[in-house]
Amino acid sequence: MGGGGRAGPEADHRRARGDGARFHEVATRDHELSLCAARRLPRLGDLEERRFGPRVGVDRILKALDRLKLKASFYIPGWTVVNHLAPCKRIRDAGHEIGAHGNVHEAVGMLDETQEKRVMAEQLAILKDELGVKPAGYRSPSWDVNVWTPALLKRNGFLYDSSLMGNDIPYDIDTPEGPLTEVPVQWIMDDAPLFRHVYGAGNVIADPARVFNLWSTEFAAMHREQACFVLTCHPFISGRASRVQLIEDLVKFMRKSKGVWFATCEEIARWHESQRGGAKRR
Repeated sequence: MGGGGRAGPEADHRRARGDGARFHEVATRDHELSLCAARRLPRLGDLEERRFGPRVGVDRILKALDRLKLKASFYIPGWTVVNHLAPCKRIRDAGHEIGAHGNVHEAVGMLDETQEKRVMAEQLAILKDELGVKPAGYRSPSWDVNVWTPALLKRNGFLYDSSLMGNDIPYDIDTPEGPLTEVPVQWIMDDAPLFRHVYGAGNVIADPARVFNLWSTEFAAMHREQACFVLTCHPFISGRASRVQLIEDLVKFMRKSKGVWFATCEEIARWHESQRGGAKRR
């Protein structure tokens, strides 16, 4: 049965937690690695660019997170798990959250409902069989979501989605299966538009100092608004040395502000659910 997905009634949860923290910072990593390179990227240069993720970027980011004493949320396609299992296990073993991120980073908006159900089943089976993980969260490849996707997530036991941009705090997406928590994202806090080189595109690779200014300014404004700062990075992009340093510098800057809660998306979603007062869904 197809389900609709729309934002629920506004319920602004910009309130303090029990320990007084009023602002949420979330570090997320879309761990795509070289996901569908063999299927869609015939050039060796493209393949090797993405292989930098599992080869170098993942471990470099894991070491940075360890130095910062932070846990992050990693969204990993099934293809990546199967073909780059060792770094995925290191993510799991370091205690970071692992969420679903498609199977081969497919264009979800091009799938019909039956196809999306099949892809959902495949990726969940891979995460369970290879990593022993039942994910609480889902992030759609390229943040592409169909109207029936939220209900499909609910039927598959997901606590939350993190693919939409309808607020800057966690909110509810109504589905026939009940509300699904949304931990919202936004393009300004994604590394890909800023750092990724695309042949033929007009974008210019940004100076890390400029990105630090952009993200720190956004953080300061969102801190004032008691919002949820969700930073999205990819190991093959932000695993480069100067960008890892940027992330460390940004976290140190954030820690100078009072009342900031650094959390995974799952922790944020569970907090939101407790504020809603609804029954637990998993």
